[in-house]
This record gives sequence, C-alpha cells and structure tokens, in this order.
Amino acid sequence: MITTSAPAKIILLGEHAAVYGNPVLVGTVDLRTYVTVNKRKDEKFSLSNESTKIKDLRFTFEEIPELKKKWATVLTAEAIERIYSSLNIDEKIALDIKITSQVPVSSGLGSSASVSSALVLAISKEFGHKLTKQEIANLAWDIENVVHKKSSGVDPFSVTYGGIIRYQNGKMKRLNVKEYPKITIGFTDLVSDTGNVVADVMGLKNEFPRFFEEYLNIMNLLVEYGQEYLEKGDFSKLGRIMDINHGLLSAIGVSCIELDRLVWAARKKGTGAKLCGAGRGGIMIALGNAKDEIELAGGSVIDTEICDDGVRVESD
Repeated sequence: MITTSAPAKIILLGEHAAVYGNPVLVGTVDLRTYVTVNKRKDEKFSLSNESTKIKDLRFTFEEIPELKKKWATVLTAEAIERIYSSLNIDEKIALDIKITSQVPVSSGLGSSASVSSALVLAISKEFGHKLTKQEIANLAWDIENVVHKKSSGVDPFSVTYGGIIRYQNGKMKRLNVKEYPKITIGFTDLVSDTGNVVADVMGLKNEFPRFFEEYLNIMNLLVEYGQEYLEKGDFSKLGRIMDINHGLLSAIGVSCIELDRLVWAARKKGTGAKLCGAGRGGIMIALGNAKDEIELAGGSVIDTEICDDGVRVESD
C-alpha cells in the first residue's frame, strides 16, 4: 500500500495563452489531493473518490472504456489505462484506489492535474517503478488532455514540481523568488468547464487571427514583467500587472459578473486581483489579505498559501 499527494495550483499570469505556446507563471498552493493504492488479489478494481461521489465502485480493466464515458470516472479510468500501458503493467493485477481531496473540483485550482499526478506516482511506486518528475508530469499531461480536450501542460507540470515556475511548451523553470506573496483566493461557487472555455477562446483566435497574435504578444510581455517583479519582491508592481491581465482576460470573454465582482471588491485593499484558471466561474486571486472584501461581495474564501512541495509520497 502506498499513499501519495499532489498540491493545487494557481496561475499568477498568462491564462489562455499557454495553450498557444506562450509562457505562463504558475504556483502551487497547499491544498492537496491524496491517493492511496493497494494491489488486490483478484482482477476487480475498487475505486472510491469523495470529490465525484464514487464509493467502492468495482470494475475490471475491460470495463474501463465504459467508465471513460462518465464524468465521475473518466479521469481515473483514463489514468489507469494510460499508466498501465506506459509502464507495461499486467492488466490482471487490479488495485484498490482511494482518492480524497482538499481541492474543489472545476474551480481553476487544477484538481484534475492534482489527481493525475498523485495517481501516476502512487501506481508507479506500487508496482516498483521509479519515475522522474519529468516523466510523472508528462504522463499526467497525457491524462489531462483527455479531460480538457487540449491541455497546455501547465497544471500537471506545476503540481508535479511545486513552487512558482515559469512554464512553456513542456518545459519549466523554477523562479528565484526569495519571498512568496501572500494571497487570498475567492471562490464564486460556480463550476467552470475548462474544455468549453478553451474551445471558445480558440474560436475567437480563428475568427480574429491578427488580433489574437497581438494579444499573445502582450500576454508574453506581462509574464516578462511579472517574473521580474516576483524575483525582485516588488509585489506592488506585480499587482498592477495582475490587474492588466484580468482586463485582457475579460476582453476575450472568459470572465463573468461573479468573478468581476470579487476582483473589484478585492482591489479595495490595493492592486493585484484577477480571475485564475479557465474563468467563467471558479476562483480569483488577490495579493494580500482581502478576505473580508471578498466575503462581503458574495464569494467564499479558500484559506491557503503558496507552497514549495509538488507531488510526493506520504507513506509506503
């Protein structure tokens, strides 16, 4: 038996640009998904996942294609199939799988990547494989592509490596940040469908290609500014860049009234507030402590902070 965990993530700058090869600044936060796996003596898998309300679901490897058609089981089913195939694991050796998570589903915090990364590490360890973080991130990325239709890879790389990283096209670099900024996460309590939002942005790109090319150039510039200010510890200027980023995300149609309300409420405490993730629901982030302002505006606050740890083994 082995238990692993992986953190949630927040995108500081660069949403909806990484899909097209742009860099993005992303950090992990100390909300974790825990996965426990244990080899069984028969060919029946057992799956329990609190987040998708699955309890002791029994199935064989041959039934996985059907489970991939259902929202509550698609991620785990895809993960099992891809991990077993990649590591050449005997399909007749089933597992008990238990998933518990502190990460709200479909919120913009990378819940599916957190599950994917933790599953890759847990299953590989249970079968005696030693994967590098690069291998874990790449395999989790493959799993993510099924769930989100077109994943940039930001989420799986972030939750696998941990800390604040600059990510671009499957490559990451940890930033030299001496002090992490304090953040407040506000939750709209609206579920966001990442795949649909990404598809709509792609439609905008196809309709207005020249505009979108300039949009990506500007987003690249914001990431450059943001990295400079993070590494200098100039959170005031970082906040101003975050405000501009939110305005651009609103311009391409991925914000919503609920997110804008929380963003503008948080700005009463100073600069630095933007939607985070796919948008049209989910979460926003603000620099500093904006808890009271966000709650007064109708949002709920998720209490956490930026952390260093990525995917890890909890016990074996």
